Amino acid sequence: MKNLFPGYFRESQENLREIWDSCIFVFDANILLNLYRYSDTTRNEFLGLLEKIKDRVWLPHRAAEEYLNNRLSVIDQQERSYDSTIKSIESLKSDLDNARQHPFVSKQTMKKFDSVVHALCEELTHNKEVHTQRISNDEIKNSISQIFENRVGLPFEKEKLEKLIIEGEERYKQKIPPGFKDGSKSTDSEVFSERCRRFGDLIVWKQVLEHSIEVAKGVVLVTDDKKEDWWEKFKGKTIGPRPELVKEFKEHANNTFHMYQADRFLELARENLDEQVSQQIVEEVREVMRRDKMAFRKKQKLENVSRQKNKINRMMKELEHARYQLLEHQHEMVSLQEKDHMLETERMELRKLRESFPDDECEIEMEPFIRHYSDYHLVKRRLKESKDRYQELQHRAIQLEHELARQMKYIKRENAAAS
Repeated sequence: MKNLFPGYFRESQENLREIWDSCIFVFDANILLNLYRYSDTTRNEFLGLLEKIKDRVWLPHRAAEEYLNNRLSVIDQQERSYDSTIKSIESLKSDLDNARQHPFVSKQTMKKFDSVVHALCEELTHNKEVHTQRISNDEIKNSISQIFENRVGLPFEKEKLEKLIIEGEERYKQKIPPGFKDGSKSTDSEVFSERCRRFGDLIVWKQVLEHSIEVAKGVVLVTDDKKEDWWEKFKGKTIGPRPELVKEFKEHANNTFHMYQADRFLELARENLDEQVSQQIVEEVREVMRRDKMAFRKKQKLENVSRQKNKINRMMKELEHARYQLLEHQHEMVSLQEKDHMLETERMELRKLRESFPDDECEIEMEPFIRHYSDYHLVKRRLKESKDRYQELQHRAIQLEHELARQMKYIKRENAAAS
């Protein structure tokens, strides 16, 4: 059974130790980018561990490309984090400086607090300057470059990527991991690199698979990606890699595949590689992951609210158009009803006229009768069609009004939660 469903069974501690002794360690771009979010102590210890196992580390070309493309954005995020923290401290100080309002603080305590605030802001400003210098002089990038020297995969050729995009479209439709959570990203761009972006996870996966086949070794993939197209989750808890990934890896590479987030990787490195990894480092990495998770959820909520707002705008335009059409049909029905009434009157008069002349006494020209009845039935049909369409539009307008009210309540609730 285990051979048929390898993704549903855990390795024994003994087997896991053997795997860690022989596997290659593959790192995703987010692991490298998170190094900019760690304290100097944690970052240096993490890089020190990578240095010790560098003969067995490997970086997919796509992951290296994503790291280099996003490095400056992460540096900028950290810069803004420093600014935000300094601003919050100064705002608190400003509130406490006003002794005429609550909360009251004694002058003696305020003097001590001012001293701490001054020291805090000075240190934060200095650290921000050090961090900003990494834009042009990045010692973290240099360390990563040295560790992964000659340990970065080659890029896929364009022809291969074109085929991968076609395969990816089908995989995403069938919810085959990884990457299908990116299936909603825009594909309208004619720029090839933009088209490849939504398949970034799949490209990384394929490059890992090929490398494992080439070196005939199992893989431990270290990633801080949180999406459910990588991880099997149950009631908010991460169980392990998606069983489909383990199965696909086994079928194609005929080898073992394990996947961990950064904190678990550090713990297992301590257990299986006998490396010195302090618990404080693990806790800091875990805290960064927790903050990233909160930021990820906030981003998801904001994106969801943005989608809802776009949906509301579309619905409002549709409702406005429906109301305009309702007004048009009202005018049309009034006109058709008047014409119908007029034709009905004429019809009665023509019937009386026809009945007043017996067939054997007078020949009546039939063309006016035929033309009249043709107009009469045409107006009747158009009036029915207009009424039916009016009812459809009226029903749709009511639906839109109810849905808009529901969506507006949702937006209001989410905005209140965000506040």
